[in-house]
Amino acid sequence: MDDGRPFRGSDAVRAGRVTRGVLTGPGFRRVGSDTYVAAGAPDDARTRVLAAAVRGGRSAVVTGWSACVIQGIDVVPRPEPAVEMAVHGRQIRPEPGLVVRRQYLADEDVVEVDGVRVTTPLRTAFDLATRTGLVDAVVAADGLGRYGGFTGAGLEEMARRHPGARGVRRVRPVAELMDPRSESPMETRTRLVVVLGGLPVPELQHEVFDEYRFLARLDMAWVEFRVALEYDGRDHAVDDRRGRDLDRREELRRAGWEVIVVTARQVLRRPEWVVARVREALLARGWAPSVLAS
Repeated sequence: MDDGRPFRGSDAVRAGRVTRGVLTGPGFRRVGSDTYVAAGAPDDARTRVLAAAVRGGRSAVVTGWSACVIQGIDVVPRPEPAVEMAVHGRQIRPEPGLVVRRQYLADEDVVEVDGVRVTTPLRTAFDLATRTGLVDAVVAADGLGRYGGFTGAGLEEMARRHPGARGVRRVRPVAELMDPRSESPMETRTRLVVVLGGLPVPELQHEVFDEYRFLARLDMAWVEFRVALEYDGRDHAVDDRRGRDLDRREELRRAGWEVIVVTARQVLRRPEWVVARVREALLARGWAPSVLAS
């Protein structure tokens, strides 16, 4: 309780670390059944997952999106999903905002992070692929793969080891689309807009050189046609960063590249425009859909 982490109230009272009256006073906040945290602790997803882990005890394993939260992998969709936990041989009282699954997990599928048992990145990606939408599952797999060092081949191998798992047929499309070289959830979403829109799969993080001088590293590139697609996040709006971006794109234009820049608004609200714009650029540079598109 001194480190700001959630704790079991009855244990703290029994140990003499706090009285029941102090526990229910302004210095602490209740975050679940018999679970408390210091009043000044953040009211965020991590605190809620840690609180659920306290209630679950050592036999419980944090899973799904909640495992991403504990491992600091920024792929969790909005609005924030319920906390997810797997238990084996123990009942935990259901509470609002907590999903508990009775599930056995092999030791190889579990790792301890910051004192909490969570599914490994690979197992987390597998679980999410079996029960969430394709785009969100690929976003998760990209981030988890980058963090955990696995690719689509590893995800497919996990599916082969669990042929009877519910939703296992949904894993292969995720494995085929994932690419851990993607550096952010929005980069993944941008890539999926164009790929699911029927365009060729781009090369990610392609480095461009002008003779021996490094020019740029492109988010997505169709190298043969010298067409690039870049996601412009909020950090690019800083004046100095925007000026450097403009200089960089001008150098790329001089080197023969067409660079298409898109924002979150276009990716999320006008995906058909993004597809049409990239398609137009590829066609203008010799792309033949009937030959190259898959």
